[in-house]
Amino acid sequence: MLAYRKDLMGIGVQKSGPIWAAAMALAVPLSAVCAPAEVAAQSQREINVPAGRLSSAIRQLARQAGISVAGTGSGLRQVRSRAVRGRYTPSEALRRLLAGTGYRAVAIGRNAYRIERAPRQSQPRRNQPNRASPAPSQTPTPRPAPARPTPPPPPPPPIIVEGTKRAFGPGDYPGGITILDINADRLITGSTSLDDALATIPSVNGTSLGSGRNKVFLRGIADSSFNGPSQSTIGLYLGEQRLTYSAPNPDLRMVDVAAVELLEGPQGTLYGAGTLAGLLRVNPNAPDPSAIDAASWGAASVTAGGGLGWDAGALLNLPVSDGAALRVVGYGGEDAGYIDDPRRGLADINSGSHYGGRAAFSVDIGPDWSVEASGFGQETRLDDGQYIDARLADLTRTDRLAQPFLGRIYGGALTVRGYLGDSELTSVTGLVDHRLSTRFDSSVLVGPNARQAFDETRDIRLITHETRLSGGDPERLNWLVGLGAMRNREDFRQLVTNLSGDNPPPFAQLNFEQDEIAVFGEASYRFAPQWSVTGGARLLYTRSSSERSFGQNEVVEPREGPARLLPALALSYRPREGLIAYARYQEGFRTGGVAIEREPNGDPVTARFDPDQVRSYELGLRGTIDEAAPLDFALTLHHSTWRDIQADLIDGRGFPITRNIGDGSVTGFDGSMTLRAGDGWTFDLAASLNDTGVDRIGPEGGIIRTSIPNVPDYAATLRGSKVWTLGASQEAGLALSGRYMGRSFLDLDQQSRAEQGGFASLDAAAWWQSDAIELRLEAINLTDTRGNRFAFGNPFTARIEDQETPLRPLTVRFQVTVKR
Repeated sequence: MLAYRKDLMGIGVQKSGPIWAAAMALAVPLSAVCAPAEVAAQSQREINVPAGRLSSAIRQLARQAGISVAGTGSGLRQVRSRAVRGRYTPSEALRRLLAGTGYRAVAIGRNAYRIERAPRQSQPRRNQPNRASPAPSQTPTPRPAPARPTPPPPPPPPIIVEGTKRAFGPGDYPGGITILDINADRLITGSTSLDDALATIPSVNGTSLGSGRNKVFLRGIADSSFNGPSQSTIGLYLGEQRLTYSAPNPDLRMVDVAAVELLEGPQGTLYGAGTLAGLLRVNPNAPDPSAIDAASWGAASVTAGGGLGWDAGALLNLPVSDGAALRVVGYGGEDAGYIDDPRRGLADINSGSHYGGRAAFSVDIGPDWSVEASGFGQETRLDDGQYIDARLADLTRTDRLAQPFLGRIYGGALTVRGYLGDSELTSVTGLVDHRLSTRFDSSVLVGPNARQAFDETRDIRLITHETRLSGGDPERLNWLVGLGAMRNREDFRQLVTNLSGDNPPPFAQLNFEQDEIAVFGEASYRFAPQWSVTGGARLLYTRSSSERSFGQNEVVEPREGPARLLPALALSYRPREGLIAYARYQEGFRTGGVAIEREPNGDPVTARFDPDQVRSYELGLRGTIDEAAPLDFALTLHHSTWRDIQADLIDGRGFPITRNIGDGSVTGFDGSMTLRAGDGWTFDLAASLNDTGVDRIGPEGGIIRTSIPNVPDYAATLRGSKVWTLGASQEAGLALSGRYMGRSFLDLDQQSRAEQGGFASLDAAAWWQSDAIELRLEAINLTDTRGNRFAFGNPFTARIEDQETPLRPLTVRFQVTVKR
């Protein structure tokens, strides 16, 4: 299942209403687990140390286990160590790491060890019997060998929160976090779409224009329904590399991915501008020099009332030499359409396709240093929009021409890791080239029989660099300092093509460039056995410039100060192992920018929008209640204030505009529970409640208070699964997942809005697997719910049509995976 873990908190909520009532109903019964308990000196920790140089492995283990290790001399750099993954005490983890290396760990104090050569075992001299051996004249009596107990199954690999940049475990991080463990979760549908996986998390929502063109919103920080030049509200990363700045989610397929992390709340201190709502990080599997690994898969699907779909892929992990490996994955597929257009006489018009791949090469360049070069690419095509006109029967709409979309993204990164003394250095340089090409049917602007297309192309080039150094004692003080730089250049082009021959509005092009330089730091200090404080800040400087190929030569630039400070502060309390309570304050902001707007006669002009800022307060409680039948839980109360909200809107004719629409706030409660009931049963429950508001300019000029767009008041998921072990290397399972999405509103402009949401759906899956093969059967939208995910499809007809984006109808999918 989706090893679904939610880490939460919030502050400043009103002491009335459904959010406060739900929070108290769940928090009070669980408060009993907060009673202080004595923590054993040798408590288990989550350890995740890959195979490699023994000197580097010992450093990593010491940091993760919270111990001090002395005696790491130069001889250790010439020795290879095995991987250690699981929950162990520090002494057991060291023993496993050093097994077979010729070294041993000797305890020299509380949580302190010395590494030294293991003494050779003495051998009895020849012709002299061992004292423990019987005399030669005696015949030893054979003793039956004692029965060996069946070893317990190995613990699952630990989850290390890579997004914190200091290898926190979920039980140590003082903030809200959700982790989708892709390898362990059986409830993620066979679709490898990141959009589909995020739809299972109640605190996440977004737009539904189609794969490669959707915005992702987290914890109620939702700016608008359309794609424009405003910066994303979340930071999207592939491993260490930033993928987007002002672009929607490219929906890179989750093929050969270890985990997806969501760090909730602003993450400005560690990640800079554009992380108002948090961080979304996809962690791919790294090259493994210890073994060859290969797999291939293929799947076919059929959609009720629609067409056929398929997807396939393969991966190869190839050790090249000692300490070097190459990992390559390729994939592709086509999604069946299910919307018809009787006016054009077409069926299943909203089909789409995706093709892509990744490659990474990693090599050790010294005893404590490694380099990884990685690259990725994906092309996503949608033949037409995926919305309907609800005034018509069935899943249909009528257009005068097709509205296709093309998303193409390529990129690569160079990552260097190593140690300077006892401190770890990480340096990452990345490049992304991203093209978005969209067409809308704007015929309605011309006449009843005209055919006119509005085409927008956005070419984005993002260059990023970060170098950071971390170190310290995990039991007392550990720290992180870094330097970051970013350049984002975006070229907008808008072209209106009148296929009926009339004169269209003129062509417009705008080039916008944004630079950012920052220094940042963060440290955690344990000032008492159960108390820790974490603080940090980011000082950044931004500069922007724009060029345009139309209109007058006046300069229109965004208003923003030369420098900005983004602080963070958290206090955490751990009454016992596996339980943490925390309070957190964090800030985030987005830079301003320049957008293209249209005069009443259709002439393009430029307009400025200003930076916006979020301040977030969070309270959280997370942990495990019962070790026998573990119940993992996470509760969060959060409150955010949002100033000068940027929003991408559409004007009265349908052309995109970007404005600052006012000030707002978000108060919410998030909760999740996972019960592993034994006998292969697992149950998950998660829910999110939100109370949002924004002050807007009313139709008559006054200030009115409305909810933030695209944020449901309530959302929940309930999932269950059963796994049967069939012998030593086989298993079978069943899973069922249901979700409810509450009602929300879509803003067409500052005065017009449309209702959406308010639906429930159900998915099911069954599988069988062995060491060499896996078979999987899925039923997506088992109840064939129509619903309305998103009340938008075409900006030029949104005010005269009843636009809805339905769920994909009942789809059955069968997949075969072959593994080496």
